[in-house]
Amino acid sequence: MPGYADPAAVIVMKFRDLGALLTRNAALLEASGLPDEVVALRSTVYRDVAAQLALLVEVEAEQAAGNPLVVPLRDGDVEALVVRRFERLAGQLTANARALIKGTSEPVTRRRARIYQDVASQVRMLAQHEADEATARRTRSQRPASTVLAAVPNQVARQAATRAPRVRAVFLDKLLPEIAKRRRQGWSVARLTLWLRTTLRDPQTDQVHPCAQKSFVSYVIGLLAGATVPATAGQAVA
Repeated sequence: MPGYADPAAVIVMKFRDLGALLTRNAALLEASGLPDEVVALRSTVYRDVAAQLALLVEVEAEQAAGNPLVVPLRDGDVEALVVRRFERLAGQLTANARALIKGTSEPVTRRRARIYQDVASQVRMLAQHEADEATARRTRSQRPASTVLAAVPNQVARQAATRAPRVRAVFLDKLLPEIAKRRRQGWSVARLTLWLRTTLRDPQTDQVHPCAQKSFVSYVIGLLAGATVPATAGQAVA
């Protein structure tokens, strides 16, 4: 984010990326071969939100183009503005869901509202991720680089299994190194949770996987931090 004088440029980029992701997810669902009652509502909502994002991109771009005086902002101000935009979008999606179910008990309409709420939850997680990333950037600029997390030992997988008893140990043996790799790259708990919810979600049950719960991810990150060199036990980990 550093280097952007105009926050509209950042917001346009973020909204375009999110819209492209939703459109891609809709296309994947439509090509999955799953029953239409599973695919249709979720795909429709994804494309609807992507269309809303395209309109928001146009508004941001027009406002920037119509303002000949662009006042450079500090990175922290731009970051805070991006977080607020994501939170506003989540609020709009939640309002859409409430409007759909107001005064009706029709099952399909209520299912559609739940999908809007689900997307709103994902957008809030993106907002939290942006805030976490901003905090991490400030922390890294204020102190030396932290110790890199070690490879995941087997005992960490065994400990993690106590928090997800319904998950097979062999699955955790493969999943935890992927979490550790992304953590070494600086991924926040919010970003890891969002990635796992997207990766592990079952479109037929629409339930959140036990390993995609934020509490589980936080627990695993704590285990991974404890798996580093003992001499650095008191040192903060980014």
